[in-house]
Amino acid sequence: MIILLFFSLGIFQIQSEFTPVSGFSDLDDFTTPTGFGLLLVLGDDTTANQSMAEQILISIDSLPEYASVDLWCIAPDASGYVEVADLSGYYNGYPSIVILVGHCGFLELDPQYLTSEIIDSWFTWGDPDSRITGICNFCRRCNP
Repeated sequence: MIILLFFSLGIFQIQSEFTPVSGFSDLDDFTTPTGFGLLLVLGDDTTANQSMAEQILISIDSLPEYASVDLWCIAPDASGYVEVADLSGYYNGYPSIVILVGHCGFLELDPQYLTSEIIDSWFTWGDPDSRITGICNFCRRCNP
């Protein structure tokens, strides 16, 4: 019971900055054609989850002030977690970070280079003034 409470508190702290989703259906509802967001795919380790959330928040501070970044998270108990998690966790397991560009554009970022990956992703696909098309060629959701 204490472990469950600790896990819930860790998730609650993350959810204050990140909008919780239950799977691709929620992401499809929340994303926009020109949107840019980050999805935190949580794992069972609340300390690692919290640390990764903090790293994401620190990393997006490196983006220009005009950058608009949506933040989502999905917990292991979410109904669509398995479907989402199957397309991430490649680098170090979970937690993992995925960028979402538009309604699709599902691409996992390497947490070892998180800040530079977020900056590069923003200027490649997120920034409306420099958006380069073609994320579909890299999208893990379309091309697992």
